[in-house]
Amino acid sequence: MSKKNKSEKNSTKNIQDIELDTDILEETEDYKAEISADMEDAAEAMEEDHKIPFSKRLKNKIRRAWAYSIHTWIFKCFLIALPLELLLEILGRRSVFLGVEFMISQPIVFAYNASIVFFTLLFALFLKKRVFGLVTITVLWLTCGIINFIVLGYRVTPFAAIDFLMFLDVFSMLDVYLTKIQQILLLVVIILAIAGLVFIFKKSPRFEGDRKVKGTMLLCVFAWIFVWGMTNFAVKHNIISDDFANLGNAYKDYGFAYCFTNSIIDNGIDKPDDYDEDIMLQIKSELDSVKQTGGKKTPNIIVIQLETFFDPKEIVGLDMSQDPIPTFTKFKEQYPSGYLTVPALGAGTANTEFEVLTGFSSGFFGAGEYPYKTTVNEESVEGLCSVLKGEGYGTYAIHNNKSSFYDRRNVYEKMGFDVFIPLEYMYDLQFTSTGWAKDESLIADIMKCLRDTEGQDFVYTISLQAHGKYPIGEDTCEEHISLTYGDDIEVQQQMTYYVNQLYEMDVFLEHLKAELDAYGEDYVLVLYGDHLPSIGLTEEQLPNHSLFQTEYVIVNNIGLGLGMEDEDILASELSVKLVDALNIDGTYAYKAHAYYDEAVLEEKLRLISYDMLFGEKYMYEDGIVVPYNEMQMGVDIISVTKVTNEREHMVVKGENFTEYSVVYIDSKDLTTTYVDRQTLLVEGELAEVGDEITVKQVDKSHHVLGTSEIYVFQ
Repeated sequence: MSKKNKSEKNSTKNIQDIELDTDILEETEDYKAEISADMEDAAEAMEEDHKIPFSKRLKNKIRRAWAYSIHTWIFKCFLIALPLELLLEILGRRSVFLGVEFMISQPIVFAYNASIVFFTLLFALFLKKRVFGLVTITVLWLTCGIINFIVLGYRVTPFAAIDFLMFLDVFSMLDVYLTKIQQILLLVVIILAIAGLVFIFKKSPRFEGDRKVKGTMLLCVFAWIFVWGMTNFAVKHNIISDDFANLGNAYKDYGFAYCFTNSIIDNGIDKPDDYDEDIMLQIKSELDSVKQTGGKKTPNIIVIQLETFFDPKEIVGLDMSQDPIPTFTKFKEQYPSGYLTVPALGAGTANTEFEVLTGFSSGFFGAGEYPYKTTVNEESVEGLCSVLKGEGYGTYAIHNNKSSFYDRRNVYEKMGFDVFIPLEYMYDLQFTSTGWAKDESLIADIMKCLRDTEGQDFVYTISLQAHGKYPIGEDTCEEHISLTYGDDIEVQQQMTYYVNQLYEMDVFLEHLKAELDAYGEDYVLVLYGDHLPSIGLTEEQLPNHSLFQTEYVIVNNIGLGLGMEDEDILASELSVKLVDALNIDGTYAYKAHAYYDEAVLEEKLRLISYDMLFGEKYMYEDGIVVPYNEMQMGVDIISVTKVTNEREHMVVKGENFTEYSVVYIDSKDLTTTYVDRQTLLVEGELAEVGDEITVKQVDKSHHVLGTSEIYVFQ
């Protein structure tokens, strides 16, 4: 055969190979626009050497398949999902070993979580820039994982969807948790991440072929059905659970992807299967028959939720120079007390508060959900406030933190409180080295509330002093108590700070009781801790109670100790115990605790709470749970009595100003300097005849909380 014929034959053979490859690529119909480029590559390869090694040909085929086949795009999502899920578990456990151990020891749960991640990655296939889509979804998952890693460094409760609603609250407290350098680094990382995504968007290849939107949509539907079916199967066979009694343990047992997505989807109280009008009217009839017998007692009632408060003498391995809480210890010996099971650990103050004030379990709501942020800030709820208000009590709430934290400003109004005194309406505050207000100043506000009316008063107070983060280093607090604790010097420094805050809180309790005794009226003082601190405590270190138990004590001067026993109770039972001891008729939730046995109590309480907050309010006449009440901010009325111009500034005189008072002319806010309770200074601004001047209380988030009456400048 001539060289020419041989060459033509080889050329024909190579062209047929190219045509065969083209046919294969056309069948995939994914990257039609790229086919010609591959033909050119193949032609160049043919010219260089018609005998391409098998390994190289296989590599080229894999490369082309990876780039063009819709099936391999799915495979890409799968390959990304597995290591991404492993990384999320490593971050969530703050340990490479524990993350790998979870994958090996619980392969079904790990695979299930990976399937959730895989499902979300599939949505990138709808985009023309698929690479950008995959990177963006991956970055979003990683961002959540990194946030979870950071959050677990400051608290025990993992990162959940509800934290997005808490963003503004957390943002306002960055100085407490992060140094200025850390804040700058965080900002730099965010900017770099955004810039990186923009760069990838511009540089990632644009998919020009048929995206097969219908097929991709069908694929996503099948993937969702698979995840949904696997979820039901896993729940039914107790592989995972949809009831997160302990969110921290749930994340460890069931995986980050499942728990986090569940916190997004699962909100509110699910409608009970047997919920209807007949059932609710039957419950109403049963509970309406529950009446208190015996003489009703109506003393002043002061309930204080003490931030992160419990007896540190319970901690094994902690040696202290003296009892840091001698007053509370004495109270426990003299008055009814016990352990209080709370729904939070290291954080979640508002859920303990919700349970105490309403008698409902926060566990009825979604995973990690704060009813204060999702429901009770918009829907009225029966509770201790509405009960005592029905008995003629003046009702007051006090918190030495900003009014918008956990949306308490709206929540308390929905509960029926008459007055709320937040940080923005307080005077003469002292602060810890971490920036939290100390509790001693609460005494003046509590007594102010008791003096505000002639009758009995209910004063609900939330303490703050022992709040984390607990600092590392020397001289972070005044050391009343010296201690030794373990071998880790940083943990010992954190414990030193914490214990000394407890000491000062205990002094506050001693001084408060002295004030109440001197006031001369009957009172009940209920004290309890909201949760334990986040300083790495373990169950082994607390042999007498669990990590989800604090303590409570009911101090009083009306002899309640004679009829009340020491007992360990749930947070949702504390106010029930109180109104029962006072022989006061409670809410439907309180009556349910007394009427139903333990076997059906949870079911009945769930029905009552659903009807009240999400249902048709069958149990409430005209659908009114708590009559509307416009809550007043602060007891003291803020007023403007005189305005003068002095050189280049304006001086505003009046009553009850605080550091959060801002001078307004018409609707314009002016830069205001607080001088004292009677004086505010506005530099570089002069009042003109006819100006309408007001003083408004404005929080750090620029929410106007209240305003004085208008003063017209003459």
